[in-house]
Amino acid sequence: MTAQSRRSRMSSASRRETGFSFLTSAMAWFMILVIVIPGNLDYSGVAQEGVEGNPVTRALWFAIFGVGVIIVLMQMSQVPRLLRQLNVFYLLFLALAVASLAWSIDRELTGRKLVRMIMMCSAFLAIAIAAWHPRRFQEAIRPVVTAVVFASIVFALARPDLALHHELNAELINAWHGVCLTKNQLGSVASFAFILWTHALLAKEPGRVKAFIGASAAMLCLIMSRSETSTIASVLAAIAMVLMTRTPGSMRRQMPFLTTGLVMLILLYSVAMLNVVPGLQILLAPIPMITGKDLTFSNRAQIWAVVVEHIRYRPLLGSGYGAFWLTNAPTPDKESYFVIQRLSGFYPGSSHNGYLQILNDLGAVGLIFLLGYVMVFLRQSVRLYATDRTQGALFVGLLLQQATLNLQEPNWLNAIIVDFVPMSIATTCLARALLEAKSRTNPTGQGMARGARWLPRPPALQRRRLIRPASSPLRPDSGRR
Repeated sequence: MTAQSRRSRMSSASRRETGFSFLTSAMAWFMILVIVIPGNLDYSGVAQEGVEGNPVTRALWFAIFGVGVIIVLMQMSQVPRLLRQLNVFYLLFLALAVASLAWSIDRELTGRKLVRMIMMCSAFLAIAIAAWHPRRFQEAIRPVVTAVVFASIVFALARPDLALHHELNAELINAWHGVCLTKNQLGSVASFAFILWTHALLAKEPGRVKAFIGASAAMLCLIMSRSETSTIASVLAAIAMVLMTRTPGSMRRQMPFLTTGLVMLILLYSVAMLNVVPGLQILLAPIPMITGKDLTFSNRAQIWAVVVEHIRYRPLLGSGYGAFWLTNAPTPDKESYFVIQRLSGFYPGSSHNGYLQILNDLGAVGLIFLLGYVMVFLRQSVRLYATDRTQGALFVGLLLQQATLNLQEPNWLNAIIVDFVPMSIATTCLARALLEAKSRTNPTGQGMARGARWLPRPPALQRRRLIRPASSPLRPDSGRR
């Protein structure tokens, strides 16, 4: 095959992939907006869920699922390779969540959440398979989170009566929620926007002025939503990305160890807060003296103690995926009603901790799978960092953001929380990026399987070894005939 024909085939393949770019990006837009936008655009405070109850939206969910499945089937030759590269603990977690339907305390509630999760998974695979290029993740996520940020700013300035919280609670009063349902949702979306635009500023991708404006708007929403945890997580992720992309070459080898240590410290902190290991809190005793607050940073220890009490009933497999917490206050026939009794009538609606929520829903097995997912995601990000510094730094930053956010919010692999969409797309795109990097380092397609180092060398390498100058100093018999 001539070089011209090879270039022709490559350009045609590129055209075929970009044909799904708009469609797959539209999937990401829909999945994020359907979670954060109130039902029927009702900002009066009555709506408690997203627009999923709308019949039109339900039809669109099935359309998303159908289109995702069609795209995956059209690219079926790539699916097995991508699945082999995908984070194995992500797959195990999804399988455990589906299996939990068998022992769920509320099968109807678990079933509804699983249906949404399965529909989303087809879109996650489609985004990573079709219209691929190295910056596919940013292309899919950055526009929609930026649109939510700017729309929230305009909405808050134009209609503060609808875009701000007016509850008497000191934590909520006058906090922005913008076009989102709650201030925490706006904080999460703004956090992703800040990280992505900061990364764009470091990578010099869309222009410095554009990236600076995007990052500034996201930070404004973080501050005005008064989401302290999201702000801390965003700044921490930004610092990590700066260190990983701007460190001198002599220090690059130490960055994977520093990021790994930071992630492990956050996990240690989360375990200490939950008091899973007795006596571990003594290691974090200086933190209250420095910050002036308890280890929960928001006095949520009472909520966690109640959840830990419930976990003791089903410590191994939990109560079922998303089966314990209800959107509205539970009736006495529901198992979560005892939370109201323990907290003197207060119903928090979640565990307010991602690690504890997983432990309550899927037990110790689910928590092990979650920790495995975090460590594999970190390892894959460090591997990508070796070949693509800026992209590897982005995925490490996202992991640090989620590890920190989940100290206060139940975001880990939660299909009804907006963070599930960007992180799942990041997981599939990270696997695809590693697959492409592997293909570049092994263009013949022979060498990356286990045991492939024993395969014969390509002919070009064999000829290069044979055609060596007779006087080569590497040969002890140089000069002989």
